[in-house]
Amino acid sequence: MSSPSWREEVLALSRTVHLHLDREGHILEATGDTRALLGEPPEALLGRPLDALPTAPTHQAAHLLEQLTARDPGPRQTRALETEACGVFLLADGSVALRLTARSPEESGVIQRLADRLPVMVAYVDPAGCFRLNNQAYLDFIGLDREALYGLPVSSVLDAASYAKVAPRFRRALAGEEVNYEDRLTLADGRTCYFKVHYVPDFLDAEVVGFYAIIQDISEYASMIQLLRDVHTGINRTDIGTREIIEQLLDDALAYLSLEIGLISRIEEERYTVWWAASRGPEIAPGTTFPLGDTYCRLMLDEADVFHTTQAGEDPRVSGHPCYQAFGLECYIGMPLRVNGRVWGTLNFSSAAPRGRAFSEIEEELLRLIANAAERVITHEVELERVRRERDQMANQALTDHLTGLPNRSALEHRIEELMERRAAGGPPFSLAVLDIDHFKAVNDTHGHDVGDRVLCWLGERMGQSLREGDFVARTGGEEFVIVMPGARQREAREIVERVRTHVRRGRMPLADGQPLGVTVSGGIGEHQPGEPYADLFRRADAALYAAKRAGRDRTHLADCPA
Repeated sequence: MSSPSWREEVLALSRTVHLHLDREGHILEATGDTRALLGEPPEALLGRPLDALPTAPTHQAAHLLEQLTARDPGPRQTRALETEACGVFLLADGSVALRLTARSPEESGVIQRLADRLPVMVAYVDPAGCFRLNNQAYLDFIGLDREALYGLPVSSVLDAASYAKVAPRFRRALAGEEVNYEDRLTLADGRTCYFKVHYVPDFLDAEVVGFYAIIQDISEYASMIQLLRDVHTGINRTDIGTREIIEQLLDDALAYLSLEIGLISRIEEERYTVWWAASRGPEIAPGTTFPLGDTYCRLMLDEADVFHTTQAGEDPRVSGHPCYQAFGLECYIGMPLRVNGRVWGTLNFSSAAPRGRAFSEIEEELLRLIANAAERVITHEVELERVRRERDQMANQALTDHLTGLPNRSALEHRIEELMERRAAGGPPFSLAVLDIDHFKAVNDTHGHDVGDRVLCWLGERMGQSLREGDFVARTGGEEFVIVMPGARQREAREIVERVRTHVRRGRMPLADGQPLGVTVSGGIGEHQPGEPYADLFRRADAALYAAKRAGRDRTHLADCPA
């Protein structure tokens, strides 16, 4: 056997190829089983640049050659850099010899098979920031096959801002440092995820030739932690209102569940009213109402617990429902909200797109947690509303005559004070009339105090029918009433009060036996003068009232102007 023959046989048996390159990196000579390792016969390789061969061994050799030449060996000094799969030799004449050794199928696949079985993503990145290995979990996550991803720069799978964040960490790993971090990154396809990452440098003869990246997508975990944090802090915040608290809870839940619409709605009998809403699509205005039977919440309330579907069109419970027919919501999860032990409304999340996976037990528990937080906030709001209502009722009672429902003396004084402040600031004038029922004692003596009370109530309504919008009538005690007429001077005020007096005189209140009872009123009218105290204005109008009574009753008199 000649020397070349046995060398070729040894190279074939050892699955090794030797290449001789000129200074420019073109192949001068190729020996060994190049068909098996490089896919072409030796003669087809001659004259071709090394970087024109898109194979893993030649990529590794090119990388080692780059590292070796960077060391700047001295003149006529041979330098070498070898790994198990590749060797690079700088020859004295400036040319380069390469050894490329293929692993056996069992050996070459073991690292890949081990990596593919890992539940986390694994990638190997060379000093140029390009992928040289990706396990199946990484390929599935990115959505490319192994051949398409091999050799691509990492920057191709991240957006520019996210790559700018990781590039300094790459440099630290390529400098020999193990790097650990957690960060939110956006992919080139627009997805934003939260990653936990560990970079492990790969050393060869004390030189870093790349690094392994072990990557976990902890977006769900991070979203859950954020949601729990917001639930805990949100319900205890006092610096923002109920609406902001609820909307923050809905937004966080939408992010965690990857859905489009989050609603808290009030259920009253068979009416469904949106109270709070968060949407990643068209806005849903609070106050929007639907018949309860036209919503998925009707089904959920029948279940009285968590109800969900991920593909409504294929779910026989939902596919024929009016909500699916009207809105095409494929994905839904919701549960009742209870306040003081009774159903107050519902919490629900939905999306027009179907969900690729079923809702997990953890997601159901998180929904219950959000519902509990919402119930606490709503209960607090309901209690505040009750207190506000009672306070308003008490305030209203303090300013309202309990018999007629008209404003009382305190309310009158508040109103007069407002008008006097406006008048002092250059506002319009106003007038005041004091009215009294004529012979009211005779009504009580003849028909009884019950009828007298009814007369007072009837009179309050009768006077109100003749007043202008904005005029104000109060009962100040007994059979005495006061009318306040903003913007009216004395002449116009008398026309208004005369209209009231005439309307009262023409009216009749039916008694229990069917007999009609008529009453009349007398009144005194005064226009407020700038700077005049209310007490003085009232005394002038009251004196005019008694003048009207002395003149025969069922008439009005104008007050004298102050001296």
